[in-house]
Amino acid sequence: MRYAIEGGTIVTPDDILRNKKIIVNNDVIEDITENAAGVDYTLKLEDSSLIFPGLINAHDHLLGTYYPRIGFGPYLNWLPWDNDLKECPLYEERSAISNFDLYLLGSYRNIVSGVTTVSDHIPHSVNAPFIDKLPMRVLWDYGMQHECVSFDLRWGGSMSDEHKYALDNDLPFLTHIEEGYDEEATLGIEILQEMKVLDDHSVLVHGISLSKQDITAIAKAKANVVWCPTSNYFMFKDTTNIRELLKQNVNVSLGTDSPMSGGMNLLEEMQFAVNLYWQLYKEKLDYKTLVQMVTTHPAKAFRQKKLGKIEVGYTADFTILKNGNPSDPYESLIQSWLENIRLVISGGVPLYGVAGDKDFFGKFEKEYQILKISGEDRLLIGQPENLYERIWENVKFKKVLPFLPVDIYE
Repeated sequence: MRYAIEGGTIVTPDDILRNKKIIVNNDVIEDITENAAGVDYTLKLEDSSLIFPGLINAHDHLLGTYYPRIGFGPYLNWLPWDNDLKECPLYEERSAISNFDLYLLGSYRNIVSGVTTVSDHIPHSVNAPFIDKLPMRVLWDYGMQHECVSFDLRWGGSMSDEHKYALDNDLPFLTHIEEGYDEEATLGIEILQEMKVLDDHSVLVHGISLSKQDITAIAKAKANVVWCPTSNYFMFKDTTNIRELLKQNVNVSLGTDSPMSGGMNLLEEMQFAVNLYWQLYKEKLDYKTLVQMVTTHPAKAFRQKKLGKIEVGYTADFTILKNGNPSDPYESLIQSWLENIRLVISGGVPLYGVAGDKDFFGKFEKEYQILKISGEDRLLIGQPENLYERIWENVKFKKVLPFLPVDIYE
């Protein structure tokens, strides 16, 4: 299908474009132009609409999608938190839900907050059976480890083998790093250097105890860092030295982690990042930079050459806000909440949006359900009602999770 998106302000995100139309041809951005003649359909937006690239959540554990948060920190490292989680009755409650349904739940949690792509940091043997059945894009090909400590979870092959796989196939190499303050955790960057696995393929998550020297090494290697401020602060009452990372021009992306330790969704994560940065440094975190942390920066880190931008030839992924402020679109995105999401499109196909766009959704041979989210009728791809009904049957009560605030029967 070839269609046009007309109206609103385009945030590429590096530039702001006005009075332009986006031409989508199947799953690709064909043109950004003033002329939209010959299309099959025109999606007309209000002037206050803001069109961003589809957001990218740079760190999640979809299997851990549940709520509320669990923990009694601050912790020395991640292991005692993991022990507390697995000893908690809520973990048993979550375990009553099938792995596939937890993956579905994690997908919907991301979609309704404007995310079109998510990095699910877990061994391939866990997520491989589910990825092609999910309603959103989950990055699936990477080299990975849990963390370079003796008590890590032994995910994947050896550190060297996983890194070699990433290099040989031009893929990212994912690992948690320095997630804690014990002596072993704080040696993370030195260990990566000794093993010769610190380079531009490396995507390093958390980095709570990174020193300035560590950050200099990361910058020199052109490695990437994923910042998860909500999870960091919940577990450790601290976070990585984000100001130094930005000062040294490290490619930093933003991730939520799972909602059992991290942010409710990527929108909340951006807001928490702004507030925490001010609390730590008494400086304002640049809004444009933060928007790049959920678009262009993770696309670069994960070596996704056609994601993260609104540009001709790129994949047609869009997160469209309603009632935005065209004079400051970056702030509008950061201050948004679920009710501000007008439409989410991935690969040219709508995943989620307001019920008023029903005609547009009807142009695609997909199944959608109409349900009420945050008090407003919305269209959502797949069968989210059925998912909730299965969860209720499994946990034996009608639990509605705040990151997917659905009122099914109203």
